[in-house]
Amino acid sequence: MKTESKREFYKNQGVNYKKNDLEAINRYKNILHWLILENEKTIIEIGCKYAELKKLLVTNGSQFKYKGIDIDKSTLEKIENYNSSDYICHDVNKGIPLKDNSADYIICMEVLEHLENATFFLDESKRVLNKNGRLILSVPNPYSWNEIYRNMFKKNDTEGHIASFTYQNLNALIKFSGLKIIDELGSFTRVPLSKKIFGRYFLLSTNNFFLTRNKIYLIKK
Repeated sequence: MKTESKREFYKNQGVNYKKNDLEAINRYKNILHWLILENEKTIIEIGCKYAELKKLLVTNGSQFKYKGIDIDKSTLEKIENYNSSDYICHDVNKGIPLKDNSADYIICMEVLEHLENATFFLDESKRVLNKNGRLILSVPNPYSWNEIYRNMFKKNDTEGHIASFTYQNLNALIKFSGLKIIDELGSFTRVPLSKKIFGRYFLLSTNNFFLTRNKIYLIKK
């Protein structure tokens, strides 16, 4: 059986990435109140895919500097108004390819569960953030009904998840890196059977412990 490399896996995944991903946009909208963007703050987005966050911020009239990082070059090249100077194709398992103290915000949505070494990534985030910088990350909620269902029936993972994070173990990792969680929120739940009936999932915003599909954390240096 041929072994598929991580880069090959995400290249194949990228073929099916959706533009205007409603689930990603839901998560982005939830964090907007955490972003204070006067004086052209620098935002680094890790796992940016089609840079939906940047598009949303531009639509809102925000002033900021943006750098997107993603493991798959072909995905980056499909970004609307793609400019190679604004994006880096890179595997952050090998570090964040940016200078010390160079970012006001690092935004990392649904990426940490894909990484082999979460501690290394958090240490790198701390290095790149400036003194008052913030890390915003989201991870799948292991207690949501859909994750419990998938585990009960031993469903195969199709998204490349290699780790799962409770609040307790994520908080411990963050403390070990000299960082601190200062706020948290949920995202949404998929309405059961909605895709089968209507061809797409209907989403309901929720912070409920057993319903929210993701947990999103605001972390300070």
